Amino acid sequence: MKTSLARPNAILSFEANADLTGYVGRFIVLTAGKAALLSSATVKPLGVLLCDGKAAERVSVALGAGGLAGTVRVKLAATVSTIGAYLQTTADGRVQTDVGTGARTLVAQALETGVTDELVEAILIAPQSLT
Repeated sequence: MKTSLARPNAILSFEANADLTGYVGRFIVLTAGKAALLSSATVKPLGVLLCDGKAAERVSVALGAGGLAGTVRVKLAATVSTIGAYLQTTADGRVQTDVGTGARTLVAQALETGVTDELVEAILIAPQSLT
């Protein structure tokens, strides 16, 4: 029997473009085919960093556009006090509760509450740029 299924889960490995040690749970983009920390709250990220590494090492990324079978832990930029809150990216790859106005990118939904710099469980959604 032949199948066209390439992998059962949307977790991929990329070379890090810089030292990403300590950045697990933050959102990344691809720069020249390498994983780079998100640096703009209005850019759609590729996904969230699952395991970190130094420049030129391989890191794992859970893709945010769909295909991930499970949940992830995301790094908070501010307190999230409501389970189910939609989360938007910040300019350093962390997330916060959706502020509801202005240019922003929604990337996940919180499955637990937490405080700044904590990793909390979330479900990824396809990134949505809003204005």
